[in-house]
Formats: sequence, structure tokens, C-alpha cells
Amino acid sequence: MALDVLKNDLVELEYSAKAEGQVFDTTSADEAKAAGVFNEKAQYGPVLVAVGKGQVISGLDEALGSSVEGKASSVQLPAEKAFGPRNPDLVRLVPLSAFREQKIDPYPGLVLEMDGRPARVQSVDGGRVRVDFNSDLAGKPVEYDFTVKKIFRTPDEKASVLAKKLLNADAVLKDGVVSVTLSLKRDMAADVVLKKFRFMEQCFAVVDGVKSVKFEETYSA
Repeated sequence: MALDVLKNDLVELEYSAKAEGQVFDTTSADEAKAAGVFNEKAQYGPVLVAVGKGQVISGLDEALGSSVEGKASSVQLPAEKAFGPRNPDLVRLVPLSAFREQKIDPYPGLVLEMDGRPARVQSVDGGRVRVDFNSDLAGKPVEYDFTVKKIFRTPDEKASVLAKKLLNADAVLKDGVVSVTLSLKRDMAADVVLKKFRFMEQCFAVVDGVKSVKFEETYSA
């Protein structure tokens, strides 16, 4: 029997998102290739989302809360419930010299990172460059086709699937302590630090009753 998705459930989610009829994000590698948005560095496949925790845009979060496990759904979202309206304050004039100092030759349409955020060059006029820090999707309605493939509801289920997904490891929850055993190669030591942090943050955010997270690590040559 299919289950209704509830707030605070951790779900395995597949989706494809479109703006103006074009796919801009998807969990399907095949669909990404067909739409011309495939990213070799991206990991495709179902993603874990904690419903009602703000881990996805607000309109999709609301739609998940009224969906059913295994049932394909579709939702149309206005900009206000998607990536927000365009903010004119996020369009700025930057001296051309600031780009030249970084050995960058700006041109309209150039996408780059400035002040730790993605930005797009709108125009270059004399010694000034007009830069837009708004998301390309700001002000646009979007559509999500999605399916909740599986629901994880108990604390044990949530801790276990998070460990599998984020660390490729097993986790045990007992008396409020999540214990994870990791067996790794020596050259993986640096890479696992961020993954451990993400796992820890997710445990405290979505697994009820967690007081602490413990890692037991073994490294081999």
C-alpha cells in the first residue's frame, strides 16, 4: 500500500525541472543528455530530501508534503515559490579595472564567480561592466515532474540511509548516538572530511532524538 508523504519524512526523490519548456535540472542522466544539460561532474540518481526542512525550493517542498509514495506528480510554481523575483539591487556596475586585475576580459553573457557568488555580465560600456547577480531563474515560473520513490520515516531508517548515501557506510542508532564505521584507503582521508560534516549536519537536522554522532575510522594503504 502506497504511503502519503508526511512532513519530516526523509524521501528518495526523482525529479526533472523545466523553465520556459527547457529542462534546467534533473536527477536523470539520460534526460540531462537529451536536454543538453549533462554535467560530467554531477552525480545523477535519486536524491534524499527531508520534507518541510527547506532543503528544496518552497513550492516543491509544499508539493512533496501532499504527494504519495511511488506516484508520479507534477507541479507548476510561480517565481515567488521557486527562485524568487528578480532583485534590481543585485544588478551592479563594476569597474573594468577590477576584471583586468584578475586577467579577465569580460563580455556580455560571461558567467563567472564574484564575491563567492555566480554572476553574469550584461554589458561592457567604457570603463564599467554591468553585472547581474540574480539567478538565471529569478522571476520565472518553473515546473517540476517528480516521484517520491521511497519514504524513510523512523530514526533508524533515516540514519542508515544517510550513511549509505553520503558515506557508503553503515550506521547504528542507539540511545541517541549515531555510530558510523568507516574503512577507507589512506588517499581518501581528505575527501571524507566534508562528507562526514554533511552527514553529521543531516543527522542533527532530520533524525529525531540524535544527541551525538560518532565515527570509527580505519585507513589502509
